Amino acid sequence: MAATAGIVTAILIGNAPTIFAPIVGAPFAALIILAIAALLRARITLTPQEIIAQGLFTRKRRPRSQVTKIIRATIIAPRGSSESLFFLGPQRDLLLRVSSATYGPEDINRLITTLDVPCTHLNTPITAKEFTNRYPGLLTWAEQHPYRLAAAMLTLMCALAFAVIATVIAAA
Repeated sequence: MAATAGIVTAILIGNAPTIFAPIVGAPFAALIILAIAALLRARITLTPQEIIAQGLFTRKRRPRSQVTKIIRATIIAPRGSSESLFFLGPQRDLLLRVSSATYGPEDINRLITTLDVPCTHLNTPITAKEFTNRYPGLLTWAEQHPYRLAAAMLTLMCALAFAVIATVIAAA
């Protein structure tokens, strides 16, 4: 929130046209509101029959009896890392993945204890590549290849910018 206010203030104080203040401020404000809403809506509910993970826009329900193992790991990402819980099924398939960033360690420990299934806790952070080598199929392609995804998006944005520039020049 402070960054948004700082950017808008810099635009208003500086030489930039004041129209840029709402153009820049509105998306940042929307992102902040979405982040706060996501934190407030995040819930893990454990019933005798199922485990329910609720996010801002999603609700995933899985039968509690199918959870056979939990992997607790901190995956290293380009913009920081966060701990995740991977709930695995009988064939070591991913039933549910929950980020533990919005919960306290005592809450996560209580959840794991209550489920009473084997839990592998990787005490040190691990890269996506190492994690995929140990536990294939649990991470998405984007998590395994963040730099390739960023390069593809940058290439697409540059191609789009060149197309717009070429169209403007051709129209002139």
